[in-house]
Amino acid sequence: MTDAIPSKRPLLGWDIAVSVAVLLLGGGFLIVAAVIDLFSAALVGNCPARTCSAGAAVASLGISWFVMFLLVIIGAVLTIVSLARRRQSWWIALVTLVLEVAVWIVGFVLYSQAVNHERVVIDGVVALGATLLG
Repeated sequence: MTDAIPSKRPLLGWDIAVSVAVLLLGGGFLIVAAVIDLFSAALVGNCPARTCSAGAAVASLGISWFVMFLLVIIGAVLTIVSLARRRQSWWIALVTLVLEVAVWIVGFVLYSQAVNHERVVIDGVVALGATLLG
C-alpha cells in the first residue's frame, strides 16, 4: 500500500507572464489616467459659469480615479492569491484592466457632461437621458 502524496498543480509560465504583463499595463494606465485627469481638472477654471459645474467635473474625475486605484489594488491581490494557489489567473488581471478602462471612460464622460451642458444634477451625477434622447 502506497501513500500517495497529492502533487501540487504545475506552475504555468505563460499564465504568470500574461498576468504580470496585464497588471503592469493596468498600473501604467492608472498613471496615465491620473495625469490626464489632473490636466482636465486644471482646465475646469476656463469653462463658463453658466454651463459649467466645476464641482461635478472635478468630483467625477476624482471619484473615477479613486475607484480605478481600488480596482488595481484588488485585482492585483486577487491575481497574486490565484497565482499562489496555482490556478489560472490571467483572466482576473484582464477583467481588472477592462473594468479600470470602463470606469475611466464613465468618469471622463461625466466630466465632459458637467463641463459642457447645463443639465447637471447634484453630486456629479449628470442627466444623460436628456442628452441621449435629444
